[in-house]
Amino acid sequence: MRKGSKVVSLRVNSFRQSPGRGLRIYLKKKMIIITMLLETLFENLALKVDPFAACRLADGWRLRLPCRDWVTFHYTLTGNGELLLGSGELLSLKPNSLAVMPPGLVHSIQCGSVSNETGVDGQGDPNAPLCELVAGPVDEEALTIACGRIQVSYAGGVGLFDHLKEAIVLDFSDSSQMRGIFEMLIDEYRRAGAASAAMMTALMNQCLIQVLRRLSEEEEGTLPWLSALDDPRMARVIDTILEHPERPHTLETLADVAHMSRSTFIRHFEQCFGRTPMEYVRDVRLRRGAQLLQTSGQSVDGVAGKVGFSSRSHFSRAFQEQFGLSPKEFRSQYQ
Repeated sequence: MRKGSKVVSLRVNSFRQSPGRGLRIYLKKKMIIITMLLETLFENLALKVDPFAACRLADGWRLRLPCRDWVTFHYTLTGNGELLLGSGELLSLKPNSLAVMPPGLVHSIQCGSVSNETGVDGQGDPNAPLCELVAGPVDEEALTIACGRIQVSYAGGVGLFDHLKEAIVLDFSDSSQMRGIFEMLIDEYRRAGAASAAMMTALMNQCLIQVLRRLSEEEEGTLPWLSALDDPRMARVIDTILEHPERPHTLETLADVAHMSRSTFIRHFEQCFGRTPMEYVRDVRLRRGAQLLQTSGQSVDGVAGKVGFSSRSHFSRAFQEQFGLSPKEFRSQYQ
């Protein structure tokens, strides 16, 4: 594991009910801890950003959006509108609000009292650096939203939004920085100059920092894994898996690391990460294997052993199931 990639165990909760401590001291200490946690997270992020789209709606129009397999961000640049979810729920969109949509969630954007709607099929120039999606007459634009998809994981293992099940809307009306980030992102997409990809990744990292700061300040965490890393028991387990994926981990050995009973450990882990401990171990091993196939010259047998698989055939079967390609086919894409 890279230097500095260990999960930091941070006890925000220990300040919540400390007798004799004032609220100001508590908040100051909590923000210091949150900052340390975020710094640790962002030292080890793997971030992929899909091309952004500018969604422009006239009053009275709805824009149906396709269901995506990555997390989608919608940042409202101008105007007021709503997100219509597949369940029929409406979420208000105001200037400088950011909607974070889980993978696979059907939704639409609408403006005003809807009397017309359209989809995105056939819209946008595939050769243009920035896709423009329009609902209604262009000269009557009343709502402008910057939309994009991201995929982000921590230390090759934890998907940052893996356990996000519901759409959330965050208010950034008090942050000129967030608006500046999205304006610069759109500008970079339009220009598509030298090092634009690196610039857009850096800007998206800034956006994620702002998002995670807001989420980490919530008493009831929207992302359970974020508070889970504040638990020293879970932090020890994640450290062990990420630093030593090659070890013969079992439910018993991981429960011992957490100093918990087997049943309590399994229940707590699933609540935090939305999967069983051994599913998580398998995922980390395969993602780490994919990294080694991209960046090292080791044989497939060598990669399999380095990430904890007992044989090349076992690794290859699991890899094919996870990524849809054999290890050899996957590696050929990066040569």
